[in-house]
Amino acid sequence: MKSFMKIVDAALVLALVAGSALWAQASGYVDAYTSASETKMTLNGDEMKDVGQALEAGSSDLANAATAKAAGYVAPKSYIGNVMSTNPDGSVGISTMTQWAYAVGNDTDTLTLQLTYGQNAVNLAEVDHRGTLYVPGVAVNGKIGKYFIHFKVTKVDVKEYSDEAFAAGEFNSYYSGKAGRKSQYTLTCDVLAIEEVSDSVKLSVVFP
Repeated sequence: MKSFMKIVDAALVLALVAGSALWAQASGYVDAYTSASETKMTLNGDEMKDVGQALEAGSSDLANAATAKAAGYVAPKSYIGNVMSTNPDGSVGISTMTQWAYAVGNDTDTLTLQLTYGQNAVNLAEVDHRGTLYVPGVAVNGKIGKYFIHFKVTKVDVKEYSDEAFAAGEFNSYYSGKAGRKSQYTLTCDVLAIEEVSDSVKLSVVFP
């Protein structure tokens, strides 16, 4: 009986692996940054276009301090996001941020992130490195949704700190690295996929 059960268990594992492979092939996009669930909802076609346009409308303008302090400037009402990357020890790094911008393209959508020097910036600051931006509370066609934006870095610009640049307001309006004389990283990224996050996933988002 035990031998029979082992055969059944082995067959079940093989069936699950085969099912996973078929699902992965059908989804068209799988890597370490997508969710582990086989019920995940990766967007395509008009759905992805609609969400992309909503993310574009809810983006920051990446204004630097000089622009933000200028007379008449009104900051856009942008969504708060959490950028996630893999730390050197394999754990997940998460940074809450508003300084991101989504742009809908003809072939590939793009994502721009501005991060002050820290572990997440270091994790992502190399071409072809990948990460995920989690954005909750996005209004799309009258429905509020939560989304994972999976991206690949295509360009890295580093602005080194100087007192002159800081005094001129050249760092972004949320820059907080003056005391540590920290660099500012601007990452240009290709969007690989957008995943709709189930309501069962709970991740509290509080702006620091």
